[in-house]
Amino acid sequence: MIKFVEFIDKKERETKKQLKIIEKILQQHGMTVKNNLNDDDPYLFVYNPQKNTFFEGIRIYKVGDQISFRVQKEEKTEPFGRAYPMNVEEMFEDLISDYKPEEAGKRIMVAVTTEVKKFFDRSAIAERELRDKEFERDPWGKVVVRSSDYGMDYSNLTYMKA
Repeated sequence: MIKFVEFIDKKERETKKQLKIIEKILQQHGMTVKNNLNDDDPYLFVYNPQKNTFFEGIRIYKVGDQISFRVQKEEKTEPFGRAYPMNVEEMFEDLISDYKPEEAGKRIMVAVTTEVKKFFDRSAIAERELRDKEFERDPWGKVVVRSSDYGMDYSNLTYMKA
């Protein structure tokens, strides 16, 4: 009978092995990756190649049986926001029916890298669009900060109680 500690150790070794593979895949495709596999919760930090965004990168980690990633402001901070799944096993199962195992593996390597790069690109575009909505130009070309999307400005209705 397997002990609980042995079960946890086995799961952790399996997680580290999978994350090391993802690290190698991303590095081979030009991504900068920081390995944090010796932490209590092993993860990879992938630096954002888009330098003009508010977050420095993403954290790739394993939750249960699912490899996921989340936005992380800086390398040493905790991630925030929604977790995005990386369905590597499902990708492999889909491709194995059409290709030989080696070819399916190569295609998965490209798919994982493409998914991460697309996330960074889409995030940069979305952030740029949000910034563009906050500012507008008046007829004389000066930048005007929009107070809200509804054009309602309540700032001059604030009273100080004496």
